Amino acid sequence: MRVTTKGRYALRAMINLAQNTEDKPLSIKKITEVEDLSPIFLEQIFTKLKKYGLIKSIRGAGGGFLLARDSKDINVKDILEAVEEGIRLTPCCSSDSIAAEKCVKRNDCKATNFWNSANEHVMKYFESYSLDRVIQEFEN
Repeated sequence: MRVTTKGRYALRAMINLAQNTEDKPLSIKKITEVEDLSPIFLEQIFTKLKKYGLIKSIRGAGGGFLLARDSKDINVKDILEAVEEGIRLTPCCSSDSIAAEKCVKRNDCKATNFWNSANEHVMKYFESYSLDRVIQEFEN
């Protein structure tokens, strides 16, 4: 299992938005400067986060982005799903039937249930961490 750059950048940017105590929209430029991220890549990520309802955009001078919900109500799983981060331990854990069907032993594999159970635990772990909790527990 590997969280890609898209997933890692999304979490970093969302933490940055959650730590915005001024309640003013943050521009992509400001976030990319603070987080040292690619502005073009972050724009693509923000499009997905906005579509998923995790952030909202404010147009015009002084515009930018804000969290659409309280940081206590947004979890890591939401963020990874929003950016289409397919986090699966093995292809047989995939909800994508094409990926799962690539396994020739799928129907009689003794390990499939183990991998699916392990995958569920990982997803529950991501779901148990709100942005607020990540900030509180992992602050430097």
